[in-house]
Amino acid sequence: MKYIWLFVILLCGCAGQSFFNVQADYRNVLNISNWPQGIREGVSLFSDLGAWHGFAFIPDSVGMAGGFSGPMSMASNYAVGSYTAVASVVVDGVLQEVTNAIVEKSYFPGRMIQSFTWETLTLTQEIVFVNNRISLLRTRVRNTGGPKEVKIIYEGSFFTQYFQGQVIDGRTVYLEFPATKCCFEIEAGEGCHAVVLDGKYRFETEVRKFGRGEEREDMFVYSAYFNDEPEHVKHPVLEGNPFEESEPFFEMAAQRWERYIEKLFENKSELFTDLKYRRVAVKCLMTLMANWRSAAHDLLHDGGYPSYWGFSTGFWSWDSWKIAAAIGRWEPELAKDHIRALFDYQTEEGMIPDFVSRIKYINNLRDTKPPLASWAVEEIYDADGDLAFVEEMFDRLLRYHNWWYAYRDVDQNGLCEYGATDGTLQAAAWESGMDNAVRFDSTEMLKGELPKAWSMSQESVDLNTYLYDEKRTLARFARLLKREELANRLEKDAGILADRIRQIMYDDENGYFFDVRLKSHAFIPVYGPEGWLPLWAGVANQKQADRVRNVMMDVNRFNSFVPLGTLDLSHPRLEPERGYWRGPVWLDQAYFGIRGLRNYGYDKEANELTLKILNNCQGLLGDQPVHENYNPLTGETLNAPHFGWSSAHLLLMMFEYK
Repeated sequence: MKYIWLFVILLCGCAGQSFFNVQADYRNVLNISNWPQGIREGVSLFSDLGAWHGFAFIPDSVGMAGGFSGPMSMASNYAVGSYTAVASVVVDGVLQEVTNAIVEKSYFPGRMIQSFTWETLTLTQEIVFVNNRISLLRTRVRNTGGPKEVKIIYEGSFFTQYFQGQVIDGRTVYLEFPATKCCFEIEAGEGCHAVVLDGKYRFETEVRKFGRGEEREDMFVYSAYFNDEPEHVKHPVLEGNPFEESEPFFEMAAQRWERYIEKLFENKSELFTDLKYRRVAVKCLMTLMANWRSAAHDLLHDGGYPSYWGFSTGFWSWDSWKIAAAIGRWEPELAKDHIRALFDYQTEEGMIPDFVSRIKYINNLRDTKPPLASWAVEEIYDADGDLAFVEEMFDRLLRYHNWWYAYRDVDQNGLCEYGATDGTLQAAAWESGMDNAVRFDSTEMLKGELPKAWSMSQESVDLNTYLYDEKRTLARFARLLKREELANRLEKDAGILADRIRQIMYDDENGYFFDVRLKSHAFIPVYGPEGWLPLWAGVANQKQADRVRNVMMDVNRFNSFVPLGTLDLSHPRLEPERGYWRGPVWLDQAYFGIRGLRNYGYDKEANELTLKILNNCQGLLGDQPVHENYNPLTGETLNAPHFGWSSAHLLLMMFEYK
């Protein structure tokens, strides 16, 4: 039997009872009803286990009985088709109209389920994922009335401008998207005939006789792959045959998601006594798992998209570090792969790419991203205590750390700058992660001594704070690995760097940390989140932290409706709606600020800001997705939905609430 990349549909006639014990508390934390018309952007969907496909509910307004939107390709911004497995139910020769049915749709953690109930007949469909290429869609028909004859035709569509379709072996529909090598199979069970015609495919069952109370099951298995993958990857072996017995697959999915949620709430945060915040946490969990993509082509390890909306080509380093820090709490092996996926492409000099792609020739080595990899590895180690992983990563992390001082310290004074390998300011700004931040408006690019070594003409407080934190973390790792001399040197260097940040980058007049110009060390007096990073890393002394706290809690600077935006509210270049890094709230930076306050005893303030974020970010407490950023004045959602690091840092905020 074949199982392939986007979908195999299996149809088999067998009775079954669904087993799924995820708490009903988390029903429909996300609205995933969509009607794709080609491009997938903007579509909310369900995906799991790193699979390269996903599904959504068909909106009620479309008027179809059964079936799901999609499938959606995760290797491109396209849906395969508008719908799949739409059921035309004919009872004793009469088509059952969907307008006459009672419809219920539920998106639970790890499962979609919907039911259509007529007077004496119920159609129920549910989807789970069983590995990184395959999902199962189970359809059950239950007769609640007298004897009757039932025939079902399952129909789907595909977009002919992107996909080519054909029937194989009489019961398998094969669809291919040549531009991306994406392939999809829909395989039906015995006794079901497949047809492809004019952008549609269908599977037709025989007429079945149903006695009173009788239930029959049709099984759909969706799998997806790339047509140039090795056979064992694109046709993974399943333990068991879902055509013959589907229940074990649904049980395994249920148990896995029960484990995720159990691990999530091992944390005893006060917030988790309130169902509305537990629902936010589970929404974040579901978002991160939907963004998971498995190894494919030149992606050598599993990782995570920043969002499956608009980011369909690979993994970004900064996103990967942050996402891994959260995922390590419930799936540490997956978190480790997020780290490995980027280090697979570490250069000989030690640099980590900004971005790695499924097609490696478009990997981005114009710049890297801020050095948070060691922090992420430490978060994972603290979650599962795997010293072998620390040992595996240590020398690579140390090489990356040292790379900054060789290639991003243009005056060799021990304070680093953001930069680029191609000398462009655009790439250097990308390297900061804060692409268009106001603090970079007047910077210039300077050439270093080594090949492809270019730096901005300013030393950034956030970068050097990250490097301080790395020194401390690497020193801890070195002690764990019995490398005492190296640990001592790293601790000494960390102390020296902390002193320099406190002395050179703290403005005593204004009570805040700023970037400084090269040589003159004149402050660049732009109030942004970089100024509270020294609290996150424990660099600031208490007096400095007290004054930074005052700036953060000032309603005229950062303590807005949604607090801790990326630019002081009083700045003339504030753009709270369309500014990207010129005002909107990014939840990673908000988290660093809140954690920084906790480090200096400001738990009351940290709790206040956390609650303002949770309560005022549009849609968090409802069924809208977690977004890339938010308007600090209104809470309005901005940019990409289903955003990974936003979800990760919301979880970290909630974990640390006290």
